[in-house]
Amino acid sequence: MSTQIKKYTTKAGKTLYYFNAYLGVDDLGKKHYAKRQGFTTKRHAQIALADLYRDVEENGLNTHSMRIRTFEDLYKQWLKQYRLTVKKSSVANKKNITEKNILKYFGKMELSKVTVAYCQSVVNEWYENYKSYSYFRATTSQIFNYGVAMEIIKSNPMAKTIVPRKKEEDKKLKYYTKEQLEHFFECLKDYGEYKRFTFFRLLAFSGARKSEILALQWKDVDLFNKSITINKTIAKDENGNVIVQTAKTSSSKRIISLDDETIRVLREWHTRQKKDYLKMGFNTSSTEQLVFTTMKSNQVLEPNIPNGWLKSIIKVYKLPVISPHHFRHTHASLLLQAGVPIKEVSERLGHKDVGVTLSIYSHVMPEEAEKTAEKFANFVGF
Repeated sequence: MSTQIKKYTTKAGKTLYYFNAYLGVDDLGKKHYAKRQGFTTKRHAQIALADLYRDVEENGLNTHSMRIRTFEDLYKQWLKQYRLTVKKSSVANKKNITEKNILKYFGKMELSKVTVAYCQSVVNEWYENYKSYSYFRATTSQIFNYGVAMEIIKSNPMAKTIVPRKKEEDKKLKYYTKEQLEHFFECLKDYGEYKRFTFFRLLAFSGARKSEILALQWKDVDLFNKSITINKTIAKDENGNVIVQTAKTSSSKRIISLDDETIRVLREWHTRQKKDYLKMGFNTSSTEQLVFTTMKSNQVLEPNIPNGWLKSIIKVYKLPVISPHHFRHTHASLLLQAGVPIKEVSERLGHKDVGVTLSIYSHVMPEEAEKTAEKFANFVGF
């Protein structure tokens, strides 16, 4: 193998070096070449060429790895495979995380130049600036692991990094008290938007996730048996389109019983929806009809729409600031205060096990824990 190092001049007038190396013939008789450019000195080009020849000598012609030189190359290849294994919303999430927070550190780096020490410095920087630092690390490691599995790289440098100790946070869970929840619905009635009233009534009195309620069709609402069936959720794909997909896990699929008043509100909204949407030219009588849709096109609502509804109500009536997800916390905490067993609460929320519920809500009601000793004494009676 003999290759000449050549120099060239960029448009900016800078002198750089490149080579186009002949690597040999594969088992099918195809000749392979590898072009590398952008070296600032001839010496750097010679070192890179020597590394390339040594790799071919030790590992043979790995044509796949020759095409994948940088972390970004590897990421794109990994993403193609990842799309085949998970839901569209998961692809969108990973893509967003990687392209916003990971590629700026690793994107243009050659895979052979990524060291454990460099990975550790990036992890430490993530730790200082992001709460999701461990998720960034796990995602980066996942991409490197793909490279190892495909025999593109020999080892995963991110896997050898040390995860910084999790920062102690004062996680005070946000939720409305019984009195605050009652006042919120008084304000909603005064506000006069029945679709919004119905949405937040169902959100607060079912404990379902916002994305689950936005995916509800009327066929999922059993007005006679007073329940809703949760089996779908809305999400966004990697192109930003709102999609309806199956529930995240088997435990997320569940039937939630509803109280009489919430059923009455749903009946009323069903009637109003048919009447109001007919004026807009939409027939909403089908059981496939979504319970909550846009007024102009009768399409699935963007997930941030209820957030806007809530912000406007809070602003007008100067209410304590919470998000739609905090109504789920409100529902759970009030159930526990009412004495509902933790297992029932867990199943109603769609958690995979009681441990998840306990990890979130064990510190919600310290006043309840203070009553434990008294409850015991009253029960035994002496």
